[in-house]
Amino acid sequence: MKKLSLFSIIIIIIMNILSLDINAEIININPIRAGVLLYKEDDYYISELRNHLLKIENENKEKIDFIFYDADANQELQNRQIDELIKGKVDLILLNIVDIHEADSVINKIKENNIPLILFNREPLSLNEIKSYNKSLYVGTESCDAGKIKSEMIINEIKSGNIKDKNENGSLDYILLEGEQDNIEAQLRSECVIRSLNENKIKTNEIANEVCNWSKECAKKEIESLFSKYGDNIEVIISNNDEMAIGAILALQEKGYNIGDPDKFISVVGVDGTTEARKMIENGFMTGTVLHDAEAKAKALYRIGLNLVEGKEPLQDTEYKFDETGVGVRIPYNGYITRN
Repeated sequence: MKKLSLFSIIIIIIMNILSLDINAEIININPIRAGVLLYKEDDYYISELRNHLLKIENENKEKIDFIFYDADANQELQNRQIDELIKGKVDLILLNIVDIHEADSVINKIKENNIPLILFNREPLSLNEIKSYNKSLYVGTESCDAGKIKSEMIINEIKSGNIKDKNENGSLDYILLEGEQDNIEAQLRSECVIRSLNENKIKTNEIANEVCNWSKECAKKEIESLFSKYGDNIEVIISNNDEMAIGAILALQEKGYNIGDPDKFISVVGVDGTTEARKMIENGFMTGTVLHDAEAKAKALYRIGLNLVEGKEPLQDTEYKFDETGVGVRIPYNGYITRN
């Protein structure tokens, strides 16, 4: 009986140990719950980024579970979404903030709840609040590079004779389509393209500068109006993104331009490398676009996010480096596409 009792006790102990191991394994395989807050899901680039995050999730279901929210360009709505994620005790927040002026208060709220945070794409006016929270950082681009690459496309078009000095005033007459008034990325894309052209001994003359908030419809309307005023004196349209570039082309096509006649063509350059822009370029309707790599951005958010949640150094075992701020990671643009 004593032997039987001892044997029973040993069996019970072994079963308890196995049960603990099984429970530990179950705990370990629970994926990280990451809230992804998008400023506007129907923005082409943002929708593309979302698709790449979904692909990562499908390939790593045991590691990550993305929970997507669309703020539809409404900061109040996004604030409520953040509250919901905090109550739901997510492990990580990826924030594409609507209003960059609200960044400090939003970061503080998330900091108070000790949730790792990565802001991406829409850069706050200052990164100081991110610096104050050691579980946060910013992932964006070298915005000035997009401007430099656009200038390279324009210079090549001038050299090849596709952009001519139509009114013989010795300057490149351009219209600039900007993203948002206070958006740092939009500002740098605009400033750097013109600066780079001037540094390459190309004189420039700004016909008009229109803020269209990345919108195709706004760009189409503005170019329709500007074409009626300036017509064939427009030598190039420089757009902060492809959506506005396409809007500009649609306006030109209604005037009989950019549909195949080389004598009735105005160069239009954009940024993002969207599917629609690539088709426009292939058809000869658009000059070119800078490739904004959504896949690389999604991969960076995933890899850095895992490190933050696991308590590692944010960039551990990655190829990424911080910029001079110490909290910003910059994903380079991936070249450009131009028409043949």
